[in-house]
Amino acid sequence: MNKMLIVSVLGLVLSGCGGGDSSSDVSNEGTFSLAFSDAPVDGLSKVCVAFDQITVKHNNGSESAWGTTSFAADQSSKGCIPNGLEIPKDVAGNPLFMVIDLLDYQGANALQVLSDEKLEAGKYSQMRLSVLSTWNDSSGVYADGTPYSHVEEITTGDKLDIRVPSGELKLDGFDVTANATQAYTLEFDLRKSMVSNAHGYQLKPRGLRLVKNENVATLQGTVAQGSCAVEGDLTKAYAYIYLPRTDDNYGDLGSSSEPYTSAKVDPSTGKYAVGYLPFGRYDVALACDGAADDPEQSQGSAVINLMTPVVKDKNLTEMGLTVDLQY
Repeated sequence: MNKMLIVSVLGLVLSGCGGGDSSSDVSNEGTFSLAFSDAPVDGLSKVCVAFDQITVKHNNGSESAWGTTSFAADQSSKGCIPNGLEIPKDVAGNPLFMVIDLLDYQGANALQVLSDEKLEAGKYSQMRLSVLSTWNDSSGVYADGTPYSHVEEITTGDKLDIRVPSGELKLDGFDVTANATQAYTLEFDLRKSMVSNAHGYQLKPRGLRLVKNENVATLQGTVAQGSCAVEGDLTKAYAYIYLPRTDDNYGDLGSSSEPYTSAKVDPSTGKYAVGYLPFGRYDVALACDGAADDPEQSQGSAVINLMTPVVKDKNLTEMGLTVDLQY
């Protein structure tokens, strides 16, 4: 279940400042930064997302957009570009898009895409990410046929297109405060947002979260070796993070009681980590066979093997949270 996202930035369009006392030096603008991070996905060694524009819409109807001249385009993932080839350039010599391997930025790691861009203060109802996909443009491939946006499967080594049927991902809104700097991170929870089906891999907005960096922290822990005796080891184990429940109905991915997010357990160390998680209270469970979970085939309640008891009502603060699991 993989999904690919591509965002292109075409140049910043600033809205006019609001009215006020002409003698005031107070600006009606704030600065905005955006980074990308990822939660892991099964069966893939690469998730290369090519994007060329990021657009935001203010509640007053105005829009601002950025292209590759604003991106940290020099940080495109080299492993996503075929050997001997390069990202195509425009007549001015600028790359037509930026491409990143999301699997390089898991847990608390992130890649800065936009830095200190000025925006009109106020509420923004929407962010849109423009994705390069052969679903929308058959020319979106390198000279050797590799799609600009693609996944690489672990078992076959095949490089397959990531499809975004609309050509863009529409995300929730955010706020910009005047005379202040606000940093956001777009978290790609690929186990929810990337779907593998008969048509290949498709990226959906489900599982994509835009979070304000000052309101999030990392939940981490260690799973004791031997906790998954039935499976033999921790190879398929995931930590499932749920919003607190009183009915003990902890579902699998795609169900009405699905986890808020999940994190793969390192089979050798037992460690797991979820970065950019909003402050609040969470329940934490161990799914020994979590790798088999598929949101497209949810049965409404957990078909995976959740160990009991679930660790309940743990509080994540700005200091972070450690939840160790042992069964």
